[in-house]
Amino acid sequence: MRSLLPAGFFVAAAFAAEAPLDHARYAAALKEFRSQDGRSLAVLRAAGKSAEERRAAIDDVRERLVDEPAGPLTKEVATLLAQASPADARLLLAALAEAKAAGATTAVAALASQAGSPVRVDAALALAEIGGAKAVPVLAGLAKDEAIAEEVVNALAKVSGPGVTEAFNAGIRDAKAELPGRFALIKAAVTRNNRAVAAALCVAILEEPMRLESQKALLKLASPADLPALRQAEQAVANAATKAALGRLIAKLEKPEGK
Repeated sequence: MRSLLPAGFFVAAAFAAEAPLDHARYAAALKEFRSQDGRSLAVLRAAGKSAEERRAAIDDVRERLVDEPAGPLTKEVATLLAQASPADARLLLAALAEAKAAGATTAVAALASQAGSPVRVDAALALAEIGGAKAVPVLAGLAKDEAIAEEVVNALAKVSGPGVTEAFNAGIRDAKAELPGRFALIKAAVTRNNRAVAAALCVAILEEPMRLESQKALLKLASPADLPALRQAEQAVANAATKAALGRLIAKLEKPEGK
């Protein structure tokens, strides 16, 4: 049975548009779309429709996606993203993210990677919600764009699902990957308090460009379970200041709890 999300939520989204909408027309259009499967997509594909019809169509799609995030509608909405206006695309991306519609991952990743796109950040945030482990390397790759680097870290901090920690570890360890992406992964791991990346940091700290970021993160994330890796890193690192910092961290972690 189809579940209807609160109408007030959709009305708020509608009136967040650049131009004010006629509420009565919007509500009437939404009611009609709810009774006719598929018509909302036709409206979104067509030109010359009123703002009220388009917004109601998007909100109808949003309801249907929440009901069936793995259904064929996800692919159809993903296809619409490329031709949608920035305002419509933002709402469609929000709908896909809300529904956790993983089937749209490829299309959303492509939009997030499109330099100069006005909805690039919105796509990155949506990708974090729907992409799972597959989103991690894509998002890390966007960090080289300084204009959205902070948003990339925020998006990486939200990614969840099986294999995400493994993807973080792989990205941090990858000496061939671009530095901004690796830095973003480290910062996001700290935000997530993801202690499972400490061993990867002990490897990355041996690379001079990665040393300081890895050192700062280890001071926050390392636990007694990481002592073997920390000792190896302390022995191998060339920088005297980092060697000393690791020595102090090891001594702290070696102390019995409460001492």
